[in-house]
Amino acid sequence: MSHFESLDPLFHPRSIALAGITTANPEHWTRVFLDALTEIGFERPIYLVNPKGGKIQGHKVYRSLRDIPGTVDYVISTVPAQASPGLVEECDTKGVRAIHFCTAGFSETGEEEGARLEAQLVEASRRKGIRIIGPNCMGIYCPQSRLSFGVGFPQESGHVAFVSQSGGNAGGLVRQAAWRGVRFSKVISYGNACDLNESDFLEYLADDPDTKIIGLYIEGVKDGARFHRALERAAKEKVVVLLKGGITHGGTRAAAGHTGSLAGDEVIWDALCRQFGIIRVYSLEEMADILQTLLFLPIPEGRNVALIGAGGGNSVLIADEFEKKGLIVPQLPQEIIHRIREFSPAAGNILRNPIDYSQTIMETGKLGELVSIVSGWESIDFLIGFLDLSGFASPQPSTSGALSRWADGMFEMIPASSKPIAMVPQLSVVPEDANELMIIAQAFVSSQVPTYMSFAGAANSINLLLTYKESYAGRLKALRV
Repeated sequence: MSHFESLDPLFHPRSIALAGITTANPEHWTRVFLDALTEIGFERPIYLVNPKGGKIQGHKVYRSLRDIPGTVDYVISTVPAQASPGLVEECDTKGVRAIHFCTAGFSETGEEEGARLEAQLVEASRRKGIRIIGPNCMGIYCPQSRLSFGVGFPQESGHVAFVSQSGGNAGGLVRQAAWRGVRFSKVISYGNACDLNESDFLEYLADDPDTKIIGLYIEGVKDGARFHRALERAAKEKVVVLLKGGITHGGTRAAAGHTGSLAGDEVIWDALCRQFGIIRVYSLEEMADILQTLLFLPIPEGRNVALIGAGGGNSVLIADEFEKKGLIVPQLPQEIIHRIREFSPAAGNILRNPIDYSQTIMETGKLGELVSIVSGWESIDFLIGFLDLSGFASPQPSTSGALSRWADGMFEMIPASSKPIAMVPQLSVVPEDANELMIIAQAFVSSQVPTYMSFAGAANSINLLLTYKESYAGRLKALRV
């Protein structure tokens, strides 16, 4: 049996038992898995287990796994750490294939008792032939099989997998990327990795036909040589994006206390990324940005960009950010300027590049014509539409409708452009503006237009894409098939 075949049942369980779910408090954290499975629509049997018995949301609560009448494929355990080795023994009587231990209190504590309990888990699982995810993790999200650990996760499947040593970062990345249009094939939070570890999941995903991009959040690895081989193979088969946690002394200490990991030398991680052609990011925000870019931005032919928006100060700042990342903001030639001047007033519109189109930004027909002309210029490879939306969000009657008119104008840019286009609607942090402005950003996302929250984020992500393309264009071509 191949490694893929041996792990695939973990992502498609025929039944699930939630061992240790509380019966007393509906708000208790152990209820999150039932809530998540119910919301996403898991249609196969879900068994609840707690020694107190009773009922939860119409489900019978069994006092032990042995009392469950049907077979159990997969167990999500929230029992205390001290009870975990015994649960493995009990699972063996039901033919359980895998146990996800969410519970903390093992080797990550740095204490002898936690390490001893974790060693007992490993010994019992290997003796019984039961695979373990965790402990100290959130487990698996696989929308295709309706398996989830988070409320609010999308039900639609996609082509991005995310392997995360941190449960919080796994959930955080799903939420950050999902509203940007990214959908996932599998997300795995694997915690302390006492049994199944980062190499197991990389090897699995390298063969997964549903996955085209693999995102990684890694704090440390269990077996450096095996991980090296698994990472090299995965990078040949898929586009791989890495976020390495624990790159400073403080971060290394935090990693040791979080998942019990030894973070490793930063120089080695940099070398691995260069050697295997891995896109490296330094935050969850960057990870969400590049996933969106890989999925939705048509790959520009080169690095020349036309920046079109409103505001003199913003024009200066966005040009700085793009050129700092090696993207080129060429001066508009006179023939292009003359064509635009035929329908645009000189006052209030600065036609250089960046193009500050403040005076005419809400005249949708004119904005569309400008974009058509600029995108047809042979010295431009892609376009960016930008604006600080907070200037338009106001309860005052004098500005009523201004935001929606601007949004209409920006939507005119999209079909008018013959080159790839993305948007940077800088969002206000003022609470009364935020909801209205987010609606505009989500409208772009719904049209699968790459949408960035900052000039720096857009510039960084597009630079990462073009840098990757310059060496690995074939991998990107396979990604877009």
